[in-house]
Amino acid sequence: MKKSLVFVTVMSLFSTACSNQQAAQLGMRSSSVNVYAQKMSSMQLCETLYYKRPSNQTRVAIGAEFNRRGLSKRWCDQQYHQLYVEKIVNGMLLRKEQAPSKPEATIQPAI
Repeated sequence: MKKSLVFVTVMSLFSTACSNQQAAQLGMRSSSVNVYAQKMSSMQLCETLYYKRPSNQTRVAIGAEFNRRGLSKRWCDQQYHQLYVEKIVNGMLLRKEQAPSKPEATIQPAI
């Protein structure tokens, strides 16, 4: 029990310290994407379009959805090489910045 807990902990730390590119090299992101292009995540669109991940959808359908979302090759490269830990931290920071604040009372001029 204790050995398996240690193993799971080490593997989860290992996987968060890698990027999509490194995960693909290890074979963890090599399975075929078998959903419609509209249902794919942006990263799946990038991987099937640029990084040779197999899919049952045509490249035309994937490319059309890619363009509809306004994605770019530069964005794909940035996300593909970004570590999972960075994504988690950036997501937490964005949520903290977007937290709604209390509305301030408007001050009316004296008449």
